[in-house]
Amino acid sequence: MVFRSAILALLLVLATPLMYPGSQSAEPDQQAAAIETGSLQHFHQLYESLNDTSLKAEVFFLAMKGYRALVTQYQVEKDSLLSIIDYSLPSSSERFFVINLARKCLVYKTLVAHGRNSGELYALKFSNKVRSHQSALGFYITGNPYVGGQGYSMILNGIDTGYNDQARLRSIVIHGADYATKNYVKQYGRLGRSFGCPALPPDVNKEIIDLIKEGSVVFGFYPDSNYLNQSVVLGYQPADRAFTASYL
Repeated sequence: MVFRSAILALLLVLATPLMYPGSQSAEPDQQAAAIETGSLQHFHQLYESLNDTSLKAEVFFLAMKGYRALVTQYQVEKDSLLSIIDYSLPSSSERFFVINLARKCLVYKTLVAHGRNSGELYALKFSNKVRSHQSALGFYITGNPYVGGQGYSMILNGIDTGYNDQARLRSIVIHGADYATKNYVKQYGRLGRSFGCPALPPDVNKEIIDLIKEGSVVFGFYPDSNYLNQSVVLGYQPADRAFTASYL
């Protein structure tokens, strides 16, 4: 409850730049207030349409805030898709969510492994450092798929400075792994762990990669106060009030 209250309080602080980028006036005009209210209602409707409380509302709204910032910076090619990894959940839970914002539905919910030095059942430590073998928090833009040492994989471009911008140097990619399956959880009580990559079950790995590849947003979340306060993506406040995405 303490964490939930803290996140909801943070969302109130973030609400103005999320709903109405660039509006920092102490007395916003009526048009600005109407836009803010309409946007907030739209995001609530999106969340309700997913009809799955295992994706927590506070995590969804933070993901949408970062997604919106990246769209306004023209960094997103596939703006109808948003993927979220909720590292606050145990690895035995389905915590990788792929959302189709245009269709207002959850397309995939599946298991995902974290880095071996982040923790066992739960990921508790995160790093941007090479050879840390820890997962990294923040927003990514998906890159190209390729076939490498881990089979069919996809490049992740980390764009949260100081938190995941070393992803390419660390070879942090999405790939499939035999240790990221329900059978593994039944045997060991948790998933196996990667060198820091978000590893997916082999039976959905290619499908998910082919859907979200080449320009969609992926958000790796954990309730880390330093990240939430210092993220360059969550802290972005575009000067232009306009927000356009093809699905709207």
